[in-house]
Amino acid sequence: MREKRPTLFTYCLWLYLLTLPLTSWFALRNDGGTGLFRFIYLTTTWLAYTGIVLTPAFLAAFLTSRYKTGTSSPLFIWTGRILVVLLGFLAHLLLLVDAVILVKFGYHLNGLVVNLLTTPGGFESMGLEANSLLAAGAGLGLLLVCHCGLFFFSIKSARCRRLAALLPAKTMRWAFPLLTGTALLFSLFCTGFADFRLNQDVLCSISAFPHAPTMRMRRFLRKMGMKEPKRSDFPRFSQKNGNLARVSYPLLPIDRRQQRSHPNIIWLVGESLRADLLAPEIMPATWEFAQKGCRFQEHYSGGHGTRPGMFSMFYALYGNCWDKFLHSQRGPLLMDWLLDDNYQFLCLTSARFTYPEFDRTIFAALPSAALHEMDTGKAWERDIRLVDQAVAFLDSRDQNRPFFLFGFFESTHAPYTFPTEQALTPNYLDKINYATVSAKDARQLYNRDVNAAHHIDNQLARLFTTLSNTPGLLDNTIVVITGDHGEEFYEKGFLGHNSTFVQEQIRVPLVICAPGVAPSVYTGMSHHTDIVPSLAPLLGVVNPPEDFSVGGNLFSPEYHRSHMVVCGWETAAFINSTHKILLPVGTKGSYFSRKITTLQDQTCRDQDDFYRVNASQLQQAQHDMFRFIAN
Repeated sequence: MREKRPTLFTYCLWLYLLTLPLTSWFALRNDGGTGLFRFIYLTTTWLAYTGIVLTPAFLAAFLTSRYKTGTSSPLFIWTGRILVVLLGFLAHLLLLVDAVILVKFGYHLNGLVVNLLTTPGGFESMGLEANSLLAAGAGLGLLLVCHCGLFFFSIKSARCRRLAALLPAKTMRWAFPLLTGTALLFSLFCTGFADFRLNQDVLCSISAFPHAPTMRMRRFLRKMGMKEPKRSDFPRFSQKNGNLARVSYPLLPIDRRQQRSHPNIIWLVGESLRADLLAPEIMPATWEFAQKGCRFQEHYSGGHGTRPGMFSMFYALYGNCWDKFLHSQRGPLLMDWLLDDNYQFLCLTSARFTYPEFDRTIFAALPSAALHEMDTGKAWERDIRLVDQAVAFLDSRDQNRPFFLFGFFESTHAPYTFPTEQALTPNYLDKINYATVSAKDARQLYNRDVNAAHHIDNQLARLFTTLSNTPGLLDNTIVVITGDHGEEFYEKGFLGHNSTFVQEQIRVPLVICAPGVAPSVYTGMSHHTDIVPSLAPLLGVVNPPEDFSVGGNLFSPEYHRSHMVVCGWETAAFINSTHKILLPVGTKGSYFSRKITTLQDQTCRDQDDFYRVNASQLQQAQHDMFRFIAN
């Protein structure tokens, strides 16, 4: 007959009951909102999450209990018991470490923290001292003693033995997975339904538990006949301040001069517009216009993809904050200032405002009528229509009010489209077959991108002509020209973007023409998060940039950027004037990867001193990544 080993299951029962209060702390600490739906989500996630973190210990107990009496040696039996206790100990250790980090730094345990703590010099870069190890070691030892004591209590206590006798082994084996699985299904359904219905109460509570599982089921719910809410159905979209309980943005109230100018703003972004495309032979009209303002030679996007790139550009925060602001539907301060000053808005895109969700982030406070999508035809055709609408707006606008005009061009996004009769260079790949394209096609692929950029330049020339021919317009207009991120053509082994943080994927052009800004070339490092702080004084903002951004005023002679962070989906790159280091920050990131390169992406042979030399910069970068979001 099988040995039931009730002591293992009794220990697991105590372990589960003692873990529930620990995991409930994460739920009770969350201030994501109110309502029954949120209560159901937090309750089911609480039960499911408790079971998930204890699954390794329960699985070890289950497997150990499967061996027959008389066939297992005492050494094997005690090895199984020790394994169960160690797994339970590790589950509690991770939860406690996460809780400490959450209280101290404001975010959950993530790849960035693990990477720094497991790399030479990384411990110091977090601002921790060696004597912290003593307290941590003492706490770790005490926790292990408590788990050992709990296990022996489960074995030796007569009450525990009687309790074990009342609990059939089969019931103990299946009660745990049934409870955990059922709660997990309800939790996942809550996140999927909340994502579909844009329920802020649940969406803002997702980060309550460290790396809790989520699910999207938009297609399934559409097939079930449900309809997504319209943007106009949510009055909070017109509330520019969003819910400040979920993000700490700005850190201090913004003060603006009563007597301030109201310059027009034209903000032009090229999808995947890499830095070297802004050249006189490729984009002559834009190059000529750039001579009227300040051109930034060493400019970096905030990400190697559209989300972090655009987010950092408008919010002046690092892209890892995207989810928090999306769930809060909090627009950038820039839009607040313009709304306060009664600006006219026209936002045009040759892509979509809903993917990425710019209608719920960057332009969340604007009315739907201000957002226009060019959604038919090829990308180069859509870009033509975009400029048609922009020029028409400049001709018909209310001249008694300032305006904000945004244009997002798509031609330079793969497959890099353009009217063939206007190709600047004829040596390009006629069609892109992604099943067969390879590094041998790199030059012809790049030439496609050159032709696409030249086409965008032809359209911008029309806009520049309108600006120049309208008396006084350019004298009172800020013009920003940049890209959301770069694009690689196998220079470092990849095609496209969103894959690595090499120069080709993160370097973009930046031109700012503004009243009172003399034409110049800025040779220092600049970053997307510097754009809004540079424009803020022109809009009457008195606060220093650190109150509302991680960037600085590029027009201030005192400002010099020593480092930056460029973000992706599950990783980020710390970059300074000499080196880059990969920092995994997401739940799926490679927690223990450590890759340091030169600024130009060459492998570094000697990496041991990097953390020690750059400890203060790394600490500041880590602090800035989470300074404006609250968990």
